[in-house]
Amino acid sequence: MMNEMKDKYKYIDDKLAEELAEKYGTPLQVYDEDLIRKNTRNFFKKMRNNLKNFQQFYAVKALPNPAILKILLDEGCYMDCSSTSELYIAKKLGVKGENIMFTSNYTSKKDLKIALNQGVIINLDDVSLIDDLYNIEDRFPELISFRLNPGEGHTDSKTRSNILGGPEAKFGIPPDQIMMAYRKSKMYGAKKFGIHMMTGSCIMDENYYYQTVMIIIDTMLKISEELDIHFDFINLGGGLGIPYRPEEENINLDNISKMLNNLLINKLKNTKYSNGNLKIYMENGRYMTGPYGWLISRCHVIKNTYEKYYGLDACMSNLMRPGMYGSYHHITICNKDIRRDKLSFANVVGTLCENNDWFAKSRKLPDAKVGDLFIIHDTGAHSHSMGFQYNGKLRSKEILLYNDKKNNVIIREGEKIEDLYKNTIIPHHLRME
Repeated sequence: MMNEMKDKYKYIDDKLAEELAEKYGTPLQVYDEDLIRKNTRNFFKKMRNNLKNFQQFYAVKALPNPAILKILLDEGCYMDCSSTSELYIAKKLGVKGENIMFTSNYTSKKDLKIALNQGVIINLDDVSLIDDLYNIEDRFPELISFRLNPGEGHTDSKTRSNILGGPEAKFGIPPDQIMMAYRKSKMYGAKKFGIHMMTGSCIMDENYYYQTVMIIIDTMLKISEELDIHFDFINLGGGLGIPYRPEEENINLDNISKMLNNLLINKLKNTKYSNGNLKIYMENGRYMTGPYGWLISRCHVIKNTYEKYYGLDACMSNLMRPGMYGSYHHITICNKDIRRDKLSFANVVGTLCENNDWFAKSRKLPDAKVGDLFIIHDTGAHSHSMGFQYNGKLRSKEILLYNDKKNNVIIREGEKIEDLYKNTIIPHHLRME
């Protein structure tokens, strides 16, 4: 397992990185189609070895590029959407409504109407939305789901915002309101039901899923018995973490799927769900694509003041996570070897006019020079998709490697300065003569 993790940093070699930088310029976001396909197949195999009714909905927010989504659809994933923009992408890709989970929060009536008319699985985050949904067209979906916030949350990340459950989380319905949600939906005509819970992100602890499933099954059985309703699925959310540091190991999918299967058998024994037909859903994003993306950036300036700073041509608009969360992304430098080259502590930063525009703080790195290429690893999720235009920064090209890295193609053009202003309007009274 450890050797597999260390080998991950050979997924894109220095020679290829240099060729791509020369061809497309930097900064540059790169993904590997073959590795994404291989990982997705392995994920389904290991989960379905023990869970016959398992289905994965890819979290579109992690990497909403249509080319990447098409790869995941080809490999059997459904789509998990958090906004109507993501619903639009799924519709353009021809995804059937029943294969889309729509989990929005603080959702407008306008957005609820779009989801209703698209025929997707609607997973509501708040009991107040039930009336809003019904009043759109005086009809209610036959299948409805609700997001439970059990009052607790967990993450293995140091980032507090990765805790998505508990009193401080803005998501989900608390236990004292969840029964009312299903009762009211049944009254409005719902016939089938699902239940969803996601209380953490970047989870590396296998025991987390044991606790999650215990809570969600106990809640489901209580609601099912009291209201005499049938649950079609339980959705465990996403949250499977990836090892961002070389010394970390991958989470063991075999252990998780076996544990989930044993727990389901034991908890559902002597219930109307003991026939094994209850569907088990997850909606991972990071785990599916995260390790198979790289941000390639060139060092333009080396500044020696109180400390050493490597200034890259990328910035937070290309990768927000380190500056926003303080999260770790492994960094390698082309034609440098951490095992033989001289190392020194340095900071890796961008050009944004903000003091949190960092990729690494006090990181022990080989000595680099101006012009060297830096490769920031594990940027295949929650990276390009979180980009922004502060300081007029331009989001980079996205490139797809395929055919065992022998071929590469642009799957999103990079922004140009003109793009920042093409939808602005100078009113007549301000125009220059």
